[in-house]
Amino acid sequence: MKKLLSYLLTIFLTNPIITSLPIIQNHQNQLFNSPHSLQKDKLFLKVPQIVQIGADYCVAASLISLFSFWGWEKDKTQSQIYQEARAITKTPTWETGIRANKDLANYINDFIQKTTGKEADYKFNGVDISFGVSLDDIAIFSTYVWNSLSLNTPIIMGIHPNRGLGHAVVLCGYEEDLDNHWFDKYLFMDPTDGKFYEVIAQDLHKIFKYGFKLLGHGNMIGINNGVSIDISAFNDELKSIAGDNKPIFIDEVTVNLTQNVAISDLSYFSTAFSSIDFPSFRSEIKKVNDDPDIRECFGISTSLLPNTNVDYWKSENKLVHAYSEVIGCETIRTWISVTILINRSLNNDLTLSFRFYGGAKVTKNNTLQEIESPYELTGRIKIISGPNLILRRNLEA
Repeated sequence: MKKLLSYLLTIFLTNPIITSLPIIQNHQNQLFNSPHSLQKDKLFLKVPQIVQIGADYCVAASLISLFSFWGWEKDKTQSQIYQEARAITKTPTWETGIRANKDLANYINDFIQKTTGKEADYKFNGVDISFGVSLDDIAIFSTYVWNSLSLNTPIIMGIHPNRGLGHAVVLCGYEEDLDNHWFDKYLFMDPTDGKFYEVIAQDLHKIFKYGFKLLGHGNMIGINNGVSIDISAFNDELKSIAGDNKPIFIDEVTVNLTQNVAISDLSYFSTAFSSIDFPSFRSEIKKVNDDPDIRECFGISTSLLPNTNVDYWKSENKLVHAYSEVIGCETIRTWISVTILINRSLNNDLTLSFRFYGGAKVTKNNTLQEIESPYELTGRIKIISGPNLILRRNLEA
């Protein structure tokens, strides 16, 4: 938790995911340790268990649970809270439910102050892109959850596991896993049935597939648009490449997608990310006069990867860099390409490999007057991978 403690969280859940989560049993009201202790951090706020009265009342039921936790003595029905919140948040008549926005956060603060005399600092946080796909995301989320709950502030959380569908719950507990933060647990009260459930960090991306909305204490730290993954860097040079156009292996970069972004389903990977970039990549193709033709940065679109049947997908080849020049009656074209491969390990992890190749092709130009070259034309290549690759989030998700 020490490294997580400078970050924040998220909001809105849906039935297919919730019903698949295990029920939480025997949680005490408030059990927690200091985030500075050597023991695991664990905290649970026993919010009132409220069942929504209709399909569109998840936010209203969550609000009643939250208000009651703060000490409100119920003098309004779920329907009254529903209508009141819809009006304040300016939810259009053609929309069902209640919009989660800054107006809803202000409504929560005002309601708590007027009915209990207590001061709350609820803020609206939300993103419209996939979340929970990196340990940076988990650090942001866990820190926000811990900070909010440790201030006795339950969180109205929403998820969008399917496009256009959302569901509100009350996030009320957190348990850290000291060995692996992918197994941190988050506990919530689901107004669908009023019961407590949990979700672990490595499954957050399933319920935050199309973003989230969050109402908790204060503002959440912003997330990066890219997930950086360290790689085993290489710096290679090929000299005197024969002009027969045969590919020569240069080097390879392999990353375990499942370990780095908790994804074992490649169809979701292309939903979460739009491209894979090597920001510090640099390649040089030496001209005959030794001047280099340079390419900096390299990336591929995730649309090149398969959406299904990963195990039957062979590979994808892509030209990275090429340069041609005419010397006398010959043309030499030197090139660098990459072969992209995907493999699934025995434990179902997905690994993505980039195998770089170089080559050169020398051809005679019949239309040019033959001038005998004093030397054989050969290709020369230098390639630097850089220390990392970046998965760019799909901002159109």
